Amino acid sequence: MKGNLEIALRYFALLASILLMSGCAAKLIDLDKSLPKLKLAEEQEEVVRPKMEAIKGIVEEYNAEKEQIEEELSDMRGGMMGGGGGSGFREKLQEFRNKRETYLSAINVHIEDIKAVLDEDQLAAFERMKMPELEMPDMPMGRRGGRGGGRGGMGGRGGGGRRRDGGMF
Repeated sequence: MKGNLEIALRYFALLASILLMSGCAAKLIDLDKSLPKLKLAEEQEEVVRPKMEAIKGIVEEYNAEKEQIEEELSDMRGGMMGGGGGSGFREKLQEFRNKRETYLSAINVHIEDIKAVLDEDQLAAFERMKMPELEMPDMPMGRRGGRGGGRGGMGGRGGGGRRRDGGMF
């Protein structure tokens, strides 16, 4: 019995430390929390801060555009947009996907520039930070089930939606 209690306590301690560490990970775009964790020298901060601010700006711009697309999509689902909006929206979504790739490339360039000026300890702290994710807008499921939401219809879960790699269709 004593052995089981000891194992349970060790498991609990391990779980608590994992939760504590994951909760403490600073987000890269939260400059007030992330910059102090890096313990930068003045000349390093002159390089790193503008790069992190640029990444934050990219994420904010992306999220604003994503919200706009999700609102338009919601309007389409509610029937508020007139007929014929589907193909124009698909083009707009493809354009947004292309822009997302451009944003991701710009973020990666900034990240590499930041890594280039960090020492080994700073780099380890930087890599523990939560990197920004640019998620695609939430999409409706395909209309394969006819009216009213049969399998794959507006209320169902059919073949439309996200691919495993995060892409669409």
